Amino acid sequence: MFLDVLFGVLPLFFVMIIGYAVSYSPKFPPSVEPALNVFVFYVALPALLYKVVARSDISHGVPLDFLWITVLATLLFALICWAIFRYLLRVDRGRSLAGMLSTSFGNVSYLGIPVILGVLGSQAGLAAGMGQLIHNVIFMVGFPILAQLMMPTGPGNGHKPSGRRIALTVRNALIYSPVTWAMVIGGAVVIWGIPVPQPIDDTVDLIAAAAAPGALFVIGLSLRRTVQRTLKRRASATAIPVRAAKRTMGIMVVGKMLALPMLTVSLLWLFAPELEAMWFNTAVLMAAMPTSATAYIMAQNDTGDGEPTALAIVITCALSVVLLPVLAQLVLK
Repeated sequence: MFLDVLFGVLPLFFVMIIGYAVSYSPKFPPSVEPALNVFVFYVALPALLYKVVARSDISHGVPLDFLWITVLATLLFALICWAIFRYLLRVDRGRSLAGMLSTSFGNVSYLGIPVILGVLGSQAGLAAGMGQLIHNVIFMVGFPILAQLMMPTGPGNGHKPSGRRIALTVRNALIYSPVTWAMVIGGAVVIWGIPVPQPIDDTVDLIAAAAAPGALFVIGLSLRRTVQRTLKRRASATAIPVRAAKRTMGIMVVGKMLALPMLTVSLLWLFAPELEAMWFNTAVLMAAMPTSATAYIMAQNDTGDGEPTALAIVITCALSVVLLPVLAQLVLK
């Protein structure tokens, strides 16, 4: 299992390394990254998710155990992280929220889906789609709402929370999300057997093929900017003390790469030991993804403290090359 996962994961990280390397070229200025990111998120990734859902075998449905255990493990771990940062490390609300996000929110879309499809095969497409949707809903909807409630006058939250603002957050993250609609349309096609003309299917295949390499390439491009942002902020007067930063980073890295996946494994073995291997492994791998690149933007915008998150992204991405295969060898079915 170790070598199977390692060989499945390595090509994905090689694409990330290529993206990181070309970020030094003048042919790839900073303006390229946002444009590629928009293409991947709004075009290629939805096409991939539509494809894997529309062609999935749904005869057995989506296991309820997969859904509720993934939700419980993620929410419970986020709560534990909040308590550790707020009451054990005694940092302020903003940094506690940012720490919770960085330790709990993995790169389930741009890295999780390619890793799961590469390791488990295309038959895991529906499981990967559902897994990333759960994690994204929890954090991309829940975190901004939580930040509004706990920091009503903090960065990005100049107004007190209201039903309207919360409704807008939910709308933007769900109803306006192309990822959500791609899965809904794909589900409709497979459930009702809607015939799709071959030219449209072929077009979807072409676009979907760009999702995994495009997403990984964007991650590679973003890593250099992430390092630069981190070094710049560390040189400023607003950087947190070195000892506190080391403690914070240690909790983020160990929590994201080890504690969350092990909590997920424990709950699965305790409450759903008979869960099909594909769904079991998907839940564990999604939990083991390195810190999401989106987490930096959310932490910076909603709490004003994105520096630790930026560093966590770089460290967890590097460690995941080794830790994912080790985790697979130890706990995957």
